[in-house]
Amino acid sequence: MSDMKPQEILPDLWLFGDSCNVYVLKDGDRAVVIDFGTGEWLDQLPELGISTVEHVLLTHHHKDQCAGLLKETSWPFTIHAPLGEDFFLDPAHAGEFGPPPWYQLGCPPSYSPPPERISGIQYDISGNGHFYWHGRRIRFMDTPGHGPNACSVVLDHQGRQILFCGDAAHAGGTIWQPFHLEWDHWTGTGALAAWEGVRRLHGIATGMLCPSHGPVVREGAREMLEALADRLLRFYHAKGQISPGEEDRWLQPEIMACGARKYSEHLYQFGGNGYLLISSMGRTQSGGYERSSGGGLVVDPTMPDMEMLEALLDEIGGVTAEVMLVSHYHYDHCDAIPYLRERYGAEAWLHPQVAEPLRDPARAFAPWVLSPQPILPDHLWPDTGIWQWQEFEFRIAHWPGQTWWHCVFMTIADDRRVLFGGDCFTPSSKWNGTGGFCAYNGCRFEDGFIPSAQLVLDWQPDIIAAGHTNCYEFSPSKFTKIIAWAAEAEEAVRALCPSGDLEVDYYSAREVVRQHATDASSQSRTPQQER
Repeated sequence: MSDMKPQEILPDLWLFGDSCNVYVLKDGDRAVVIDFGTGEWLDQLPELGISTVEHVLLTHHHKDQCAGLLKETSWPFTIHAPLGEDFFLDPAHAGEFGPPPWYQLGCPPSYSPPPERISGIQYDISGNGHFYWHGRRIRFMDTPGHGPNACSVVLDHQGRQILFCGDAAHAGGTIWQPFHLEWDHWTGTGALAAWEGVRRLHGIATGMLCPSHGPVVREGAREMLEALADRLLRFYHAKGQISPGEEDRWLQPEIMACGARKYSEHLYQFGGNGYLLISSMGRTQSGGYERSSGGGLVVDPTMPDMEMLEALLDEIGGVTAEVMLVSHYHYDHCDAIPYLRERYGAEAWLHPQVAEPLRDPARAFAPWVLSPQPILPDHLWPDTGIWQWQEFEFRIAHWPGQTWWHCVFMTIADDRRVLFGGDCFTPSSKWNGTGGFCAYNGCRFEDGFIPSAQLVLDWQPDIIAAGHTNCYEFSPSKFTKIIAWAAEAEEAVRALCPSGDLEVDYYSAREVVRQHATDASSQSRTPQQER
């Protein structure tokens, strides 16, 4: 018997504070239930005069809404879910979406699916649809946000029009775990969809708003929804341009016969992400250095770029890859380390923050790590300091922005200060000026984008050699605008957090994914393995 106590919010309408708010509507000795949680509340229904649950309506597929349905293979009631949620719930789609390494390919389609598939669900809830129950017309509205298929339930009870809004809204004009609105790692698509859903809810009469988490909103629901819509739009705008009005300031290269780009006598860019810096000092058999054809330093080596690197080295002639540096841990900036190590004996020097998730990618629970095999450094840099390679002296530092596990390094090449910047900041016409921000990618604002932009202002580079062919000239005004944007973006995210604490409500995305993977692993164990 569960000790979960029902709260009667209206006659014949109860709330159980389960893993989510479970709402039970009674008619005679029958009931319809909105969301399911763990199901521990079922034992208490006889005390409420309920002998039969006839329908369970799921607002969306998240684990906290429905994981208790896994306790049985069949139930004596009909389970309904929104159209499209079969991708996450139905056994027919098993294997299409699951635990890592799927979660390492970027922002997942769901941060919190149930650990296993649930049989017997009817996917017949859709916006503008309805069904009848004991003479009542129960209506559905599209309210995406916590996934693109989420719906709200509308019904009339005790002279009120009541909205069961799932996680479309939370008391105080906030959103439960707002990172669920980040459907990808850089756009505001989820935020804009959530805004549209909230505007739909705001557009109808609301006698009471019943969310999946937090308290019931009994008064002022429409005013609260209007405030939430404004905050969602602010969040959407924060996902936009980070340096408005700035020119791209592209650096024009000489195009080599192999397709690589030559920016100066010693600096080349090849493929999508790689840079090659050539020394004027060559390695002798004794291990010393003499003036001759040079050694090569490769920045951000990724396997799709290796064919062009080989062609570039052939075209230049007399150059070999000796050293590898990596701006951040994403696979498209480092997965060729083993290849270059084996082919040329090149050594990888990694910043400690970059090396951290690469030591055990399968347990990192971070996006854009394709292989579960560790990539270990040959040498570690200090967190901040100076590092020398042949005639080049590099300034190095932690440089969080697009992701926490990012660094920056700058040297002088051909009389210009070249800052190798990975994916934190790009020209304005590329990805709104950044590689994107999202909680799951480990972005930060006050201790991420802001100090990183300030560092660029302090270091005053001439060239920013960023990832994805984005090599451009430094402009102080761009990074001054980025600092202002980051402060605004942080406040936009904080305004959506029910607790006002980004660590609790927003940056917890990776922990939610980690818990899903743990649950899925536990669920798949056999009884013998459990013993």
